[in-house]
Amino acid sequence: MGKDVRIAVRVTAMEKARIQAKASKCGLSVTEYVKQRALGYEPRAVPPDALFVCLEMLGELADKVSSPELDEEICAVLKHITAEFLLPGKG
Repeated sequence: MGKDVRIAVRVTAMEKARIQAKASKCGLSVTEYVKQRALGYEPRAVPPDALFVCLEMLGELADKVSSPELDEEICAVLKHITAEFLLPGKG
């Protein structure tokens, strides 16, 4: 990896406020939010705590399952939820 370099971008006060609000909604710094957007990612808003409770419940259910087929399906659902709600999307 090379040395980090800086890119300066001029925005209006209103644009800055909007960018800051969107970054905050995603739980990211302005720098990370702008970098992800510039690289084609669509950062997701921080999901509600209820989603994490549900994921934990599904994980516990998967631990109790005796059928390999059902266990695979639960794992697939967990991966799908993670991809849809937690990972940044690529545009």
